[in-house]
Amino acid sequence: MSTLLMQPARAIEVDLSDPDTQVAVAGIVLGLVAGLGAPLWYINRIEKDDERLEEIRALNRANYEATGEYLKEDEISSLRKPKWTDRREWVDDD
Repeated sequence: MSTLLMQPARAIEVDLSDPDTQVAVAGIVLGLVAGLGAPLWYINRIEKDDERLEEIRALNRANYEATGEYLKEDEISSLRKPKWTDRREWVDDD
């Protein structure tokens, strides 16, 4: 019986001085930065907005306890910049 021997795998040679390789490496790096950075940034913005909303709600409750009136819509909008999702009109037009 003969046994099959596998040849050891050889490493791939990468020439980083080649412009095509440099473009590929830059594309990989930019893709990773954008692919990971954009969702993390968006999550951070959502968390900050949630914190700000909670502050505004607490202020609104304190104002109600002090004066018996809630803050007006224009007062609330001056405290919190609307997000792009706040400006969308949700219509079910099926």
